Amino acid sequence: METLTNRIKKIDNMINDIMGEHTVGMSVSIVKEDRVIFSKGFGYSQLEPVKKPIDEDTIMSIQSVTKNFVATCILQLAEKGLINLDVPLVVYLPYFRTQDKQLSDQITVKHILSHTAGFPSDLGIANLIAPNVMEVYSDTPTEWSEALAHYNLSEQEIASIQSREDITRWFRKVDLEYLPGEGWNYCTDAFVILGDLIEKVTGENWEFHLRNNVLTPLHMKRTTWDSQAVIEDSNYAKYYLGFEKNETPYPMNPVAAPIGFLYSTANELASYMLFHLNFSSPANLELYSKKQMQKPVSLVSKPWNNEDNTIYYGIGWFIEKYKGQTIIEHGGGQLAVRALLSLVPEERMGVAVLLNFDSTIHRLVSRRIIDILLDI
Repeated sequence: METLTNRIKKIDNMINDIMGEHTVGMSVSIVKEDRVIFSKGFGYSQLEPVKKPIDEDTIMSIQSVTKNFVATCILQLAEKGLINLDVPLVVYLPYFRTQDKQLSDQITVKHILSHTAGFPSDLGIANLIAPNVMEVYSDTPTEWSEALAHYNLSEQEIASIQSREDITRWFRKVDLEYLPGEGWNYCTDAFVILGDLIEKVTGENWEFHLRNNVLTPLHMKRTTWDSQAVIEDSNYAKYYLGFEKNETPYPMNPVAAPIGFLYSTANELASYMLFHLNFSSPANLELYSKKQMQKPVSLVSKPWNNEDNTIYYGIGWFIEKYKGQTIIEHGGGQLAVRALLSLVPEERMGVAVLLNFDSTIHRLVSRRIIDILLDI
């Protein structure tokens, strides 16, 4: 039987072979049983003004993996009896509504956590309030106006958003696409509402609540929401887009942070994976709640010819089968950011892959790591 040491060497060689075609960077961590068995960087965190190697402690954007942290906070509050997932959101946020108030009054906390509330999939409001959004839409003079037209938004609307509550109140213009609980649309904007919910229930900013109840107990000292602190750090990743590897605007969006603006490292995501695999309990989330998060709530997609590739969504996790194994994961991406957290609960294993360039190899690397470790 092949030793774990040999499998780790295979993984290292495999990643080096894949990264040989690329000029930027990747960081990877792997947990198995109750420990970290691999954590390493490959390539570069920055190309200019000088090349800087990436490592397992390089701070990187994790984009929508952030949503899992939000869901974790909600489940912790549910365990304390402060939130009931099956209660309509208006019980906690009376000012929440959509165009059809009668329908939106039926939307529960769980509907929003599981993307089954009925919202359209791409509303734009959360991403377009980023402080450096004009850098993103700067290629042509008309690009910004085209973006506003695409999302049916005005500059006045964008300027009016100053808080998470403002986002929640903005949803009154949204027309639901299906009855709550009777469909699935991945609505990134809605997770700002969950940040608002946490703040109203706890009386403290979501960021501080996250720090006190998740990050600090798990010793995630370099994981942060503070983009300014990141870019002042001596070891953080810049992001590079396209064949020319042009540096992109740094991903930052303080008001909409719950949708995808946390920053972490491969090493610290290993601690987070161990926590969700139930090997690290100081953040106080019971095994029952962790399993509840990993239980399918809604069908996402089902290929007509391969039942093994059926994808579901639970609470903060996508769920799918891979070569007979159940994979629990969440990814994230924007421009040149790529992040993927994948758990194999039955094998007590987790893989985190972070990139600082636009590619799909993060998923390839994750799956090949699973193949090597499980010999499948």
